[in-house]
Amino acid sequence: MKTQALPGSLTSRRFATCPTTVLAGDPVLIGKMPAVALDNYQSNEGGTTFEMSGSYLLSVLASSAISPVVGVAVKFGDKLYASGGTLDATTNVTTGITLTTATADPLFGYYDPQENAAAITSGTTNSSAAVKLAGSE
Repeated sequence: MKTQALPGSLTSRRFATCPTTVLAGDPVLIGKMPAVALDNYQSNEGGTTFEMSGSYLLSVLASSAISPVVGVAVKFGDKLYASGGTLDATTNVTTGITLTTATADPLFGYYDPQENAAAITSGTTNSSAAVKLAGSE
């Protein structure tokens, strides 16, 4: 996978039906469970395989809200939440999420101290921040 920093276990992979827009490396919520697409949507299967644990290089917005952006620095170990996005009611998969520190949104993971060089400056976006999925303990 192109965005994988540290793998989860082989048992952390799950197939799920999903919207046709899902691409490899996309962060999604399957219900409230954080996941990252291992492959692009497979039309012959009606979904794809998702990783449910591990650390992945994802885009993180250093903000406690996305509209308007309310900047806050993201430090090592900070919780990251899945903000916004589009819920597909048929598959119960939310795509197009933005990872922020907005605590009102579902927990997605943590800013991984092992894989990141520095905090993310308030109000900026790090497009390759290592994020450890919640539940990857």
